[in-house]
Amino acid sequence: MQPFGSPGLDQAEAVDDGTALIGNFTTAGVDGPMTPEQRKAIAQQIGEDWNRISAAIAELFATGVPGNDPRTQQVIHDHYRWLCHFWTPDRASYLRLAEMYVNQPKFHRRIERRKPKGMAAYLRDAMITYAWAKLR
Repeated sequence: MQPFGSPGLDQAEAVDDGTALIGNFTTAGVDGPMTPEQRKAIAQQIGEDWNRISAAIAELFATGVPGNDPRTQQVIHDHYRWLCHFWTPDRASYLRLAEMYVNQPKFHRRIERRKPKGMAAYLRDAMITYAWAKLR
């Protein structure tokens, strides 16, 4: 297993396995058309944010911090905000995504590829807690 802080988002691999989102982000809040350089910089930042979030989730899971702990819920909030680069989930869609992370093999493999086994279920459970507490 690679260290938690190691790169976790390989765009080519994500395209190959169908889990890619980068490149499909929304440009809400951006005035006018983006230059290719701006688009690349935003995509890079989104990828770095995902790596930070997934490493934090893995660390919390590996150290036994419960999914409903405020520290975990803060990271899940960061995950929710990260998703808003692509779409704005409501409670029902965030709950469906949480289940998909466990039940869809390509997402399950992707989540646990460089992270501890069981992290997909941990992420799902933490997302369920967040959805019921924070989303409508």
